[in-house]
Amino acid sequence: MFTLNDILQGTAGKARVSSSTAPDPQLVFRSAHHDNRQIEPGDLFIALKGARVDGHRFIPAAAQAGAIGALCTEEAADVPPDFIQIVVPDVVEALHATARARTQRQPETTYIGITGSNGKTSTKEAIATVLSRLAPTLKTQASYNTEIGFPLTLLRLEPQHRYAVLEMGAQWVGELAWLCTITRPNWSVITNVGSSHLEYFGSQERIAQAKSELVQALTPEGIAILNYDDPNVRAMSQKTQARILSYGTAEDAIVRASEIGGDTLRGQTFTLHYQGEQSRVQLNIPGEHGITIALAAAAVGLAADMPLTEVTVALEQLKAFKRRGEIKAGPNGSTLIDDSYNANRQSILAIAKTMHQAHIDADGKRWVVLGDILEQGAYAHDEHYNTGIALAELVDYIIAIGDHARFFVEGAIAAGMPAANTFYFAASLDNTAELEAAKQAAADILKDQVKSSDLVLLKASLGLGMDTLLAMLQA
Repeated sequence: MFTLNDILQGTAGKARVSSSTAPDPQLVFRSAHHDNRQIEPGDLFIALKGARVDGHRFIPAAAQAGAIGALCTEEAADVPPDFIQIVVPDVVEALHATARARTQRQPETTYIGITGSNGKTSTKEAIATVLSRLAPTLKTQASYNTEIGFPLTLLRLEPQHRYAVLEMGAQWVGELAWLCTITRPNWSVITNVGSSHLEYFGSQERIAQAKSELVQALTPEGIAILNYDDPNVRAMSQKTQARILSYGTAEDAIVRASEIGGDTLRGQTFTLHYQGEQSRVQLNIPGEHGITIALAAAAVGLAADMPLTEVTVALEQLKAFKRRGEIKAGPNGSTLIDDSYNANRQSILAIAKTMHQAHIDADGKRWVVLGDILEQGAYAHDEHYNTGIALAELVDYIIAIGDHARFFVEGAIAAGMPAANTFYFAASLDNTAELEAAKQAAADILKDQVKSSDLVLLKASLGLGMDTLLAMLQA
């Protein structure tokens, strides 16, 4: 929640309020949305001008849905007389200023920023689950981690929130530092440095540089919570004034997992160590990367002075998050892993390794259905091809959909996978009919060939919309 006064103070006299009645500066908005379909009574509509769509067209619809105001650069005519239109020179700039003013009004909240190439959203969910056992906790909705989503999350802050768990993404060096000018985190969590957004960054070194901005923003009173198992993240300890709280499987990690065992697919067991104490944990999220997520969440809980026993209880309540390692019924009684929310080379191989290590019947096979890894630019061929090479040792069959996805198949065949075990369906993301036809062809193969003892993985960048393939398999 936030007030009209937050907007007026944040914009420092640049805002003009248009309404039939003089609104109370202490008027409270429940939340803010830039999609009129998400508006509920009491909300503020953020009218953004995009490359294709001008949000100002939807101000009347937002008012009809219950919004009591809009942040805009131009007034709309077809709105109720008492509807409040806050006219500013730049809507995005005003949104940032409002979020800044709102958080400055609540300094007692601990703001926890999370970034990394993989696992940001799952780590955010896990941390929020742990902290919610301690005190009311705000978390980023979905993956709202950009220049728009980040401030929208902050505007949902309530007075009772003692913690705010904030996912923060970046596509260019300097972006995280800039987001930190809206709200500087008290604690920063870095998950890993991978190959996401290579098209924008140009190298993994620049990705590491960009992610390190989140720990560089910390004050000496802050906490940098770093994945000790990732050398690029571990090195960030040299770039911050803050206290270091490392997590990982290495002996030197402060929050550490040892004696890892159990079912890689449905959740492993491990011993959690911290400051001479230890506790046995049974997870319900898949893979070794599930342990990394749990360790990050444990580190945050321990930083908040939660007892190790309470942290353990919270970790054991974690579930696979939507489209991130969810176990579902597959075709013909098989087991399907829905990890389709997003993808890069590291995350594909992490879940494929989990499949490889999972126990299945002797006649069972492992299938991966992959779509393009997006935002790779000049690195697209190598990222797809090298992924295919690695997959040849981990799975039995590959179905590839998209444009660059053909290089998954080429890499796998070059590494020894029989060509008869690979399938490729060309499709352009710009041609919806072609893309959906390719998915249907993949679904037909799976329905025809997969057995009850098989494992099937769905994985692709978000733009491929693999959820529609899942619907085809369940039809």
